[in-house]
Amino acid sequence: MHDFVASHERVYVIEQNRDAQMLSLLKLDLAAEQIVKLRSIRHFNGLPLDARTVTDHLVTQEGI
Repeated sequence: MHDFVASHERVYVIEQNRDAQMLSLLKLDLAAEQIVKLRSIRHFNGLPLDARTVTDHLVTQEGI
């Protein structure tokens, strides 16, 4: 995981959890310079996660 995060400018953590549980766990194991690379895309409205939701959030965060 450390090598993966180190080799990318940004890492999007996609999860279907209101509290961003996976993001929190990753932050516990990474150094500060790697934590700033993490971006969260959370989906928690009760419906299944779909590709459109992920891409819409990704486009918004990237400012495309």
